[in-house]
Amino acid sequence: MINLFGFVSSRSYLKGLTTVLLVFAVISCSDTDGDPEDIVGVAATGEATQGTVFIIDATGTEISKPINADGFFRFDVRGMTAPFMLKSVDSNGVDVDLFSYASKANVTANITPLTNLAVYMANGEADLSILYNSWVSSFVNIADTNIKNAQAVINANLSTQYTAFSLDPLTYDFFSTTFLTNSTSFDALLDALSVTLLPNIGISVVGVNMPLFETNIDVADFNIGGDSVAEIGAYTLTLEVTVDDAVSDVLTLSINLPVSSVPSPGNTQIVEDTFSTFYGSVGDIVINSVTVTIGEELETIAVINATITNLDDGDVTYIATYTYTQNI
Repeated sequence: MINLFGFVSSRSYLKGLTTVLLVFAVISCSDTDGDPEDIVGVAATGEATQGTVFIIDATGTEISKPINADGFFRFDVRGMTAPFMLKSVDSNGVDVDLFSYASKANVTANITPLTNLAVYMANGEADLSILYNSWVSSFVNIADTNIKNAQAVINANLSTQYTAFSLDPLTYDFFSTTFLTNSTSFDALLDALSVTLLPNIGISVVGVNMPLFETNIDVADFNIGGDSVAEIGAYTLTLEVTVDDAVSDVLTLSINLPVSSVPSPGNTQIVEDTFSTFYGSVGDIVINSVTVTIGEELETIAVINATITNLDDGDVTYIATYTYTQNI
């Protein structure tokens, strides 16, 4: 068995694997002697942000770095004082600045429309540019608990969208989870959303099947960054992929998938869409066959045989086995 992400990286995910390796490489080394104190992340709106990322600490010290082509950035913050506020500025001069937050060093702090929304909510829906410019005197008003609660509210509002992109809304931490700007998974979710902040009016999040954003939504079951509890009656979804007779490890995609997201022998489009979302936009996807069977112990097993064409190194055939097991 081999690891799924390294496995698919050998083909269309090669660029993504390189990014992940780069993240770990820069965390493990430093610019000067002593233990590294790095803050790394990805700046993206779906597409990688092209421009500059700034970071300011509790004393008002500010440094900046160009954002890599894939959205990745890294700061060595030794000698600086937590907490930190981050800002990405797109060089196109059109897109609005986006903000993020890090309570300490040696963490991942992505900068996306959702981190921007979370900090905005934690700041009482007040102007984030003002917060950034007055960080020395204002950081005391931004508590970690407020950030986590804002994340939970966002995840709860986007629960259906998270599930569609094989993300667990109960636990997914969009500040600290590294992702790739390759139109899959969380990056695909960002592609599908438009977030607008309207001071003194409200918050607008537009997407497919997206209801009005509720700031008072129930978040009792959410544990951002932790482990969610499998709900009785929901489904756990796992994935195993075979390419060229090599078989990946089994990857758990969700432990609380609703029954509406489980395919049936007469409805295979659900799992085809799941495969297309997971694979991404590199090459063209040709679905050769899909079989859905009902197994023992409340299991539904879907097997997709698909060929990815128009790749630089030739066509590749994937066999993806999805197992949906009802929680009891």
